[in-house]
Amino acid sequence: KLPDQLGDGVRVLIYAGDQDYICNWLGNQAWAQAMPWPHRADFAATSPVPWMAGGKQAGTLQSSHGFSFLRVYDAGHMVPRDQPA
Repeated sequence: KLPDQLGDGVRVLIYAGDQDYICNWLGNQAWAQAMPWPHRADFAATSPVPWMAGGKQAGTLQSSHGFSFLRVYDAGHMVPRDQPA
């Protein structure tokens, strides 16, 4: 379980493409913000910041206490294929 891993100090990154119609990024962001773990309120209180790749903004990143949610612009369900870094 992710909460257990976060509690053990394992850093976790969840990423989603903003053009994904299979697992939309808004739903992924919602469960990431609602997930019960000790730093849920801290994570929910952070604002996404620009995420840069190749010298341009390629998404937004919300992060707190080792848990990060990355929204990747112009990427579908296969983020690494759609937007390779």
